[in-house]
Amino acid sequence: MATFVGQVSVLSLIAIFGAATTAMVTTARKAVTLLLSYLIFTKPLTEQHGTGLLLIAMGIVLKLLSEYKFPIACKPKQQREEEDGIQDKEEKTPLV
Repeated sequence: MATFVGQVSVLSLIAIFGAATTAMVTTARKAVTLLLSYLIFTKPLTEQHGTGLLLIAMGIVLKLLSEYKFPIACKPKQQREEEDGIQDKEEKTPLV
């Protein structure tokens, strides 16, 4: 029964948020499970374990920052003009 619920949860995440976000969520879940295991069962946490958890956290943060759209005021004027030009070209090109 637990396997069924887990599979339905993962497939729902893929359908709603996409594969990349689902992979990030499952990786974060595994990292939290690993960390809780070390805290609950008082295993020694080595530098390699800490480095791995840090890399996972950094990857998740970088992924979230790359998806975040910063306000237009933060972008330089030249970059805004270039993006506007690209969007205008894309709107005018035929689809077929």
